Amino acid sequence: MEAKAADQIFTFNFAALFGAAFLIFFALDFFIPVLPFYVVERGGSEEAVGLLMGIFTFFSVILRPFQGRRADRAGRKKLLLLGIAAYALAGLGLTALPSVRLLFVIRALQGIGWGAFLLAFNTMAIDLAPPARRGEVVGLMGIAPPLSLAAAPLLGEVLRGKSGSYTLLFAVSVAAALAALLLAALIKEPPPEKAAAAGGRPLLSRKVLLPSLMIFFVTFTFGGIITFLPLLGRERGIPAVGAFFTVFALTAMVVRPLTGRLSDRWGRPFVFLPGLAILSLSLVTIALAGTAGRLLLGGFLFGCGMGAANPSIMALAADRLALGERGVGMATYTAAFDLGIVAGSILLGFFLAWLNFFHLFLICAAAALLPLAIYAARVKYNARAVE
Repeated sequence: MEAKAADQIFTFNFAALFGAAFLIFFALDFFIPVLPFYVVERGGSEEAVGLLMGIFTFFSVILRPFQGRRADRAGRKKLLLLGIAAYALAGLGLTALPSVRLLFVIRALQGIGWGAFLLAFNTMAIDLAPPARRGEVVGLMGIAPPLSLAAAPLLGEVLRGKSGSYTLLFAVSVAAALAALLLAALIKEPPPEKAAAAGGRPLLSRKVLLPSLMIFFVTFTFGGIITFLPLLGRERGIPAVGAFFTVFALTAMVVRPLTGRLSDRWGRPFVFLPGLAILSLSLVTIALAGTAGRLLLGGFLFGCGMGAANPSIMALAADRLALGERGVGMATYTAAFDLGIVAGSILLGFFLAWLNFFHLFLICAAAALLPLAIYAARVKYNARAVE
C-alpha cells in the first residue's frame, strides 16, 4: 500500500500546481496576438517587437542561477509565489497604456518574476514525480502551457478585434496572474532537506549541460514562432494565427503525456530524436505556408515535434539531478530554455531586416536539427572514451 501511494501521480499538490501554471501561462500567452500590434501602433518597428520579446526573456534569466540556489536552500513554494506576484504587479503598469520605452521596463520586471515562477514550477513538478514515472509526470504537467496556448491567443485575437481596448486586454492578463497566485498559495510543500541548505554550491550545474544545450536550439524555434508568426500571417493575409496556436496546443496536449510515458519505458533518446526531426519539418511547412490550411498543418506538426522533444529532454536533465541539487540544475536548464527564446526573438528580428519570412523560418528549421548533431557528437565521443 505504501509503495502504491508513493507511486501516485494525481494529488492535491499536483492539481494546484497544474492550475496555477495554466493561469500564469494564460496571462503570458494572451499577449501573443496583442503585444506586437500594440508596439507597432505606438510607433515601434518590427525589430522592436523582437527586441521587446527578447528583453522579457533575458531578464527572466539574469537572476535564475541565484534563484536556483535559493530554491535548494529554502524550498520552491516561496519562489513560486514571489515570481507570480512580481509578474502580476508589474503587469498592472500595462493597463496605463505606457509608451514603448516604458513598456520595455515593465516587461523587464515581468521577466524577472517569470523566471522565478518558471524555475519553481519545473522543479516542483520533478519533486512531485515518482522516479519511475518522471517522464510521465513531466509530460502531464507540461499540458498546462499548451492548454493555455489553445485558449489564450485565440481569445486575445478575438477581444482585440471586437473591443479594440488595450486596457481591457492587459487587465485580463493581470486577472489571470492574480488567480494563479491564489491557487499557488494552496500548495503544501514539505520542508527542504538539510543537505540542500549547505553552502558553497555552484550557481550552474554541469550535469545538465547536454540537455540544456539541446533545449536551447529547440526553444530558439519557439521564439521565432511566438514573435513573428502574427506578422507572417498579416503579410500573407492568413487570418489563422490564433487557430495555429490552438492546433499546436491541442496536439501537444495529446502528444506530451504519451511521449513522456514512452520515454520512461524506452529511454529518452528514442522519443526526443524523432521529435526533433518532426519539429524541423513543421518549420519548413510554416515557411512555405500560403494558406490557412498549410499554416494549421504546420501547427499540428509543430505540436507533435515539441510534444515529443520538450518533455523527454527535460526528463533527461532531471534524471541526472539529486533532490538537493534540482534547484541549481533546473535553473541551468530553464535558463537555456529561455535563452533560446531570447536568441530566437532578437536574432531573427535582426535577420528580418535582410531576409523575408520564408528564409526566417528555414533558419528555424535548421536550428531544430542542431540538437540531433549535438547528441550524435556526444554519443560518438562517449564511445571513443570507452574504447
